[in-house]
Formats: sequence, C-alpha cells, structure tokens
Amino acid sequence: MAQKEKNKKKGKNKVEKVHKTKRDSLVKDAKEKHNIHKKNTLKKKDSLNKEMEKKGHAYGKEKGELKGKKFGQDRAKQAKLLREERANELKATIKTKDEKIKEAKEKIKKSKKKLKISKEKGDISEDEYKEKKAKIEKAEKSLKTLEEKISKAKKMTQEELEN
Repeated sequence: MAQKEKNKKKGKNKVEKVHKTKRDSLVKDAKEKHNIHKKNTLKKKDSLNKEMEKKGHAYGKEKGELKGKKFGQDRAKQAKLLREERANELKATIKTKDEKIKEAKEKIKKSKKKLKISKEKGDISEDEYKEKKAKIEKAEKSLKTLEEKISKAKKMTQEELEN
C-alpha cells in the first residue's frame, strides 16, 4: 500500500509539472504577443507623429523669397481666394440640392395623388394604404430636414458675402 501511495504522489507530481510547464509556456507566449503588439503600436505612434510634424499650417517656415509684409499680404490673398473658392462650391451644391428638393416635392405630390386615387378605387387595402402613407410621410420629413439644411447654408453664404 505504501508503494501505491508513493506512485500516486509521483503521478500527481508529474501531472503538476506538466500543467506548470504548459501554464508557463502559455504565459510566456502571451507576454511575447503583448510585447510585439506594444512595439507595433509604438511604431505606429512614431510614424503618426512624424507625419504630423511634416503636415500642419506652418506657413511661415518656407517663405521662399518673400519676407515680412510681402509674405503676409501674399498669404492673405491665398486665404481670400480659398474662402471664395469654398463659397462658390457651396453655392453650386446649394443649387443642385434645390433642384433635388423640387424634384422630390413633385414626386411626393404625384405619389399622394396616386395613393388617393387607388384608395378611392379600392385597388389597395387599408393596411397597404396606411403603409404607403407612412412611407410618404417619412419622405416628407427627410425632405423638410434637407430644406432646413439648405436654408442654413444659404444664410451662411449671404453672411459671408456681406463680410
């Protein structure tokens, strides 16, 4: 009996050693993966920092031949041209969106008439009528929000023209 107990303890010790080595190797692998991930993130941060240093609005660093007042005046001209360009782009988008709004209004009107006629004729059921009407109302709401955005944009362009 004493021999059996010794063998059991030896077996337990062997199993414990195997589990311990597996656990140690898993911990080691996890630490290695963590370190690799950490190095990769540091590399990414470094590359982002380098890119940020290259970019930016450091207008005064590379002046070329211009100095002082002349550089400032040239820079002001560039800023004014950029502002005008953006205002023109905004005007163009406002114009296209206005056209889309008109088309959408016409489309909604037609679909309302069509729905009303088909309801009166009895071509569609009450459930279908309610469903289609809900879709039309949803389209009207989205159209209204678009109109509000366009009106805000128009106000902004008018304010910029005044300034």
